[in-house]
Amino acid sequence: MPYKEAILPYLDNTDSHTTKIGACNTVVRAQDGKLYGFNTDTSGVVRPLERRLTTLQDAKILVLGAGGAARAAVFGLKERGAEVFILNRSLAPAQKLARRAHARSMKRADLKKFAFDVIINATPVGMGNTRELRCRKKKSRPLRFRHDLRSARNPPAATREKAWSANHPRHRMFVHQAARQFEIWTGKPAPRMTCCR
Repeated sequence: MPYKEAILPYLDNTDSHTTKIGACNTVVRAQDGKLYGFNTDTSGVVRPLERRLTTLQDAKILVLGAGGAARAAVFGLKERGAEVFILNRSLAPAQKLARRAHARSMKRADLKKFAFDVIINATPVGMGNTRELRCRKKKSRPLRFRHDLRSARNPPAATREKAWSANHPRHRMFVHQAARQFEIWTGKPAPRMTCCR
């Protein structure tokens, strides 16, 4: 960041994830001098969840947000057969992303109608001068996992529940993301990561 989108016109070719998401975070210069772009954000979302869930196929997953990280999560999860719902502060971006990814957008008022296996926080809440999202525990529905994609050091009030950090600390996304980058750059499997099973 903040050049994930700005770099796209300078690339000679991109992988399917970069094309779909509209952002690139990994660049390889080939022997012919051409620049090839990749996006490993999807690996950062999908790989940790695949280690915790038996399968992502038909899992009901709510993605909070509709920005770059959310796009990576949505497309990556749809590729694995998950049923993805998108909730964003502004409805229009959520609807646009849902149409592109063949997912479902929803309004906050609709939350009580659904139960999710996973909730993914891909919003900037807690990263700076943003309003914190408050959870009302009385209205909580059964949930298997929470996954936080923010890069903030201090989690917002909504994520201070022990279950959130225990299920999927945000460092897992970065480690799996980096592992995929290692594979792209070296052509070799990434070292086994015992800290992020």
